[in-house]
Amino acid sequence: MKPVNRVLLAFKSWDDKKNELQPLLKAGTTDERTMMILQLEHLRQADHRLRQTARPDEKPFMTLLHNHVNRLEKQLYPNLFQRIFMRLKDRLIDGPAYLAQLTTQRTVNMEVLKQQLRERGLTSVAGKLEQHLDPDHQQVCLPLDCQLNAEKRFNLDLHFEKDVYGDFQLKILNSTLFEKGQADRFYQFELNDWPGLKANQALSLLEGRALKQHYTDAMGHDSTRWVGLGKNGVQHYASDHAFEIDTVLTAMPNITRNKEELIRYLENGQQVSTHWKQNGQFQNIYVQADPANRTLKLFDAKMKPVTADQLNQRAHQQAQNKQPEIIMKAPRRVQKNGHKVN
Repeated sequence: MKPVNRVLLAFKSWDDKKNELQPLLKAGTTDERTMMILQLEHLRQADHRLRQTARPDEKPFMTLLHNHVNRLEKQLYPNLFQRIFMRLKDRLIDGPAYLAQLTTQRTVNMEVLKQQLRERGLTSVAGKLEQHLDPDHQQVCLPLDCQLNAEKRFNLDLHFEKDVYGDFQLKILNSTLFEKGQADRFYQFELNDWPGLKANQALSLLEGRALKQHYTDAMGHDSTRWVGLGKNGVQHYASDHAFEIDTVLTAMPNITRNKEELIRYLENGQQVSTHWKQNGQFQNIYVQADPANRTLKLFDAKMKPVTADQLNQRAHQQAQNKQPEIIMKAPRRVQKNGHKVN
């Protein structure tokens, strides 16, 4: 993919800003000279950013940028001595101050984003974030692919966008689940609506599992609710929808595993491997939360749906098929009058 020409991008971003200011110009709130001063400042800042980093393909366009800056300077400052003074001021004072402020702001921005990415389980992206987020871009998309097994792949597209302060923010996670090379499910997570969403939670939702979401309600109070993705999009369960994993596990004592750990995994939307214990028999099973029916979904060792009654029947059958062990003992040999007798 051919990299974007950042010099042309600087000209385009000024055109976008000019279009935003155009209504003020028509209304008389500003004038042409003020617009030219703003344009000169914008292009000078682009020159400072790109002067040392311009690629070979961008250098011819840097000449165009310098020519445009010179033309604006002559229009704004026709007096030669004033023009020279303004150029020196920009080169020795304003430019270095701008770059120092930009460096500090970017360093803080990258550290904050890296911490957010780590918290979302996206550590692999955080390591080289500076290389991916070009400061001259307003929007950047970073793809992340994860091969889950031989037939299943999980893709995430991370969409970053600059806010009004010039800082990048992670705005959107586009997630796609592929089965046998074909896109099976897709969902776009607007992160303002999914606070704290982690990568493994996005995968769980795409695979059809529900999770317990922490959110702030309309009154500003912290609350929780179960949420899943259905055929018609997001399925929220009301906060008064009574479904507590703890209560369900108490009613299903056959499920063996540390209870607190199991609750944490299930509320996170995960499918958990554990055992079903009945009459001393253990069976490998998988469980996942089912808030719609206020219970847990059970799967056998082959990942096929199964019920508690079926598991109990299997345990009973296993106990019946188990044969008692017959221990064969060697005959005793007794020694009598010096002779061995069987």
